Amino acid sequence: MAWFSSDGRTRPLIIHVDDSQTVLAVTKLMLESLGYDVVQATSGADGIKLAEKEKPALILLDAMMPGIDGFETCVSIKRNPKLKGIPVIMATGADGVKDVEKAMACGADSYIVKPLQQDRLKTKLEGFIKPRPSQAA
Repeated sequence: MAWFSSDGRTRPLIIHVDDSQTVLAVTKLMLESLGYDVVQATSGADGIKLAEKEKPALILLDAMMPGIDGFETCVSIKRNPKLKGIPVIMATGADGVKDVEKAMACGADSYIVKPLQQDRLKTKLEGFIKPRPSQAA
């Protein structure tokens, strides 16, 4: 998985897609404090465009958004030859079994319930983003 962009980025890049400005702001602070670079989008379509351009290490995707929701966006990501190898973690306030099953059926690699908690988010991310060789123990 490519972590480094043409602009010299040296930290893993996460694209975060959510329709809430508050969630975007709080999550950006969380992710940056965990050592990730973050690019954000407020719609699935914008998130896909960003992912094609930036080639992130992971996409954190809100499930419930107006218009094209996160489930549909996830299907589009996984069908896109340029993006299909990028892990997607779905995030939503709905934690019912049906929502988890729907996220996984859409191709999500994992699922996390909002509000996001930093320790839980860290554990999820570490399952998908391996440290750079220079950071390996």
